[in-house]
Amino acid sequence: MAATATGPDGGTGRCLCGAVRYRFDGPPAWMAHCHCESCRRATAAPFTSFLGVRRDRLRWTGERAVFASSPGVTRSFCPRCGTPLSYETAERPQETDLYAATLDDPAAYAPAGHDHWNEHLPWLRLADGLPRILAPRRLGPADDMAPVLALIRDAFAFMAGRIDPPSSAGALTAPSLAALAADAELWVMEDDGATVACMILTPRPGCLYLGKLAVAAARRREGHARRMIGHAEARARALGLPVLELQTRVELTENHEAFRAMGFAEAGRSAHPGYDRPTTVTFRRPVPPAPAP
Repeated sequence: MAATATGPDGGTGRCLCGAVRYRFDGPPAWMAHCHCESCRRATAAPFTSFLGVRRDRLRWTGERAVFASSPGVTRSFCPRCGTPLSYETAERPQETDLYAATLDDPAAYAPAGHDHWNEHLPWLRLADGLPRILAPRRLGPADDMAPVLALIRDAFAFMAGRIDPPSSAGALTAPSLAALAADAELWVMEDDGATVACMILTPRPGCLYLGKLAVAAARRREGHARRMIGHAEARARALGLPVLELQTRVELTENHEAFRAMGFAEAGRSAHPGYDRPTTVTFRRPVPPAPAP
């Protein structure tokens, strides 16, 4: 989500007919515009604006109707006038997202960014200068694998001549990626049609394995790797797996430091078949439980 919202502490709001009202205490944790398809359909608008508030500081009057719009997600609305009122997800059980336009004073808080910007409508032109946050999208086996294949090959090309044995990335093909998309989880982040980052998630006993994490050279140092790893953590939590695991080569010491900086710790070393020395370093990162409400 975007950065912390600015404005007064607390607020009130209501639906169009006034049958449902709410009050919250304290400042919102964040406020952002959301461009995802499901939120657009829920509001019949090109994007919607949310502010996240703590559930234990939120009070409702009047009866709301609730719709489960996707697994783990519920949206509430007024059953009389139909006004959308809130969004809640099992991934953030301590928060309720309120539709900012239902505030009695919608100008009280300022959004701090655009979430799911990669899903924004192409005819929408905004020049507010706010950060544009991309969200991962899962590819299916029928999707075009050429862009992600090109990204992986480009991102792993620097390893040629540095590691022994060579990287398995060189053996990937579009059909093999499609097979991985069917058997595991292939995630990408896209911006204006270009593939910015990717990763492959494979459930294993006791862990979720993260492979082929790659970020386009022109889009590095924008936080995309951390965002992908954060999404991998959410997937591990949803799958009931307590650890993220990944591997990198012994020679790539810069990768070791990058993974340590992102909370991973070395868990062991192993050798490829036919090698009498360690060739691979395994890193692991515990997946914390979702915060309690």
